Amino acid sequence: MIKKYTTLFIAVAALSGCASTATLSESEVSDRYPGLNALGDDLLKADDQEVDMLAERRYTEATDFFLEAQDSAAKGASNTEKLIKEGEVALATAKASAKKASYELNDVMVARQRALGAGAKSKSPKAFAEADSELHYLGNLVAEDRVAKVRESRQELRATYRQLEVKALKSATGQQAEERISAAKAANADKRAPITFKQAKDELSLSRSVLEVDADATDKAAVHAQKAYDLAGKAMQITEVIRELEQSDMSDEEVVLWYQRQLSTAVAPAVQSLDFSMANRDVVAKVRKELDRLAGDAKASEASLIALNEQHRKTLAEKDRIIGDLKATSSADKKQQAEMDSRFKLVQNMFKAQEAEVYRQGNNVLIRAFGFNFRSGQSEIQSDNFALLNKLTKAINVFPASKIEISGHTDNRGADELNLDLSTERAKKVASFMTEVGGIDSRRIKSFGYGESRPLASNETEEGRASNRRVEFLIINQ
Repeated sequence: MIKKYTTLFIAVAALSGCASTATLSESEVSDRYPGLNALGDDLLKADDQEVDMLAERRYTEATDFFLEAQDSAAKGASNTEKLIKEGEVALATAKASAKKASYELNDVMVARQRALGAGAKSKSPKAFAEADSELHYLGNLVAEDRVAKVRESRQELRATYRQLEVKALKSATGQQAEERISAAKAANADKRAPITFKQAKDELSLSRSVLEVDADATDKAAVHAQKAYDLAGKAMQITEVIRELEQSDMSDEEVVLWYQRQLSTAVAPAVQSLDFSMANRDVVAKVRKELDRLAGDAKASEASLIALNEQHRKTLAEKDRIIGDLKATSSADKKQQAEMDSRFKLVQNMFKAQEAEVYRQGNNVLIRAFGFNFRSGQSEIQSDNFALLNKLTKAINVFPASKIEISGHTDNRGADELNLDLSTERAKKVASFMTEVGGIDSRRIKSFGYGESRPLASNETEEGRASNRRVEFLIINQ
């Protein structure tokens, strides 16, 4: 309501612009009278809270004070603050009254909101305005503490709003069906196709009855309205066919032949030929049976297609999973390979050429240590071998999860059996050093002796024999 009064005030001000006695500009009014803007904002908020509906008289008083204060402020009149204060008091009274009325008229307000939502205000403007006038009246009675009178009348007003809601819903839900039925009647369908026409009217009536029982059952009502619409269309088509047959001057036999041609054409994709020497009910039964069979085949094909699609989906998902696993495995393998390369280079760089040679055998590492100095015919480790043994221990620790095979080798000087025993003892001594001094788990280490059976070079030269006298460390990475 405040919106209406504000618009009116602006219009009057515009019409009297030339003769205005205003001494203050709009910005000056706003600066001098901040309470005026606050009152206007409060009126708008109260309007949104339906104070204008529930306490119409008090709300109108507050609005009138606001408009008078606007005019007074523009003229710089001394009574502006007084008018603002009176407007604030009137609005506070209106809010208090509206709060009380909201409690007493809660069901009525709910019914009004539902009617608004259904479009009743636009579909029945006069009746809706009359109901709102009655609501204003009851709200004013609450302000006068005549609550008993309000309680006598509120159920009737609630029923009025509900009737407006149902009427609007009926109009929205059944409007197209009603128009279709009217068109069918105009085409004389009520006389030429009376059975179908009556079915259409019955469905429309049922749609309306549903809403009268339950205004929330709009979906159910819409189903019946749609049936009414379709039946009205069907009645018009029946009427049109009857009219065409009458105008064609066909004999009864020609009508039957025309029907048979229509039926044959309609089912030709499914039934190649119809035997019209049979009774009509048998012809129809045959058509129905064949159509049911085709429908069953189609359903089975659809089920098969759905199963194939599901299998295809699973296959694609499995393919994606395998590709993902391969990519992950490939990435992990590359990472592992890079790590292995790094460790191998680390071990390779630990030894001088005269100490050992380091080889890569897949993921395994072979260290051929030539720098050991054993006394001739003995297996005891000399102190000058400790530095090399410490390096070998560090090399093994680069691969903490590995297994170690230590093997002893000799040249061909001396008896074969003695060389085999000597190489075995030397390998055992080195293995013991690794576990007892180097701290390597004995379960990881095995030792072997091969004597002179696995030479690397010719034993004919001193240099060759030196190469053959060695201890090998095979680091096996599992």
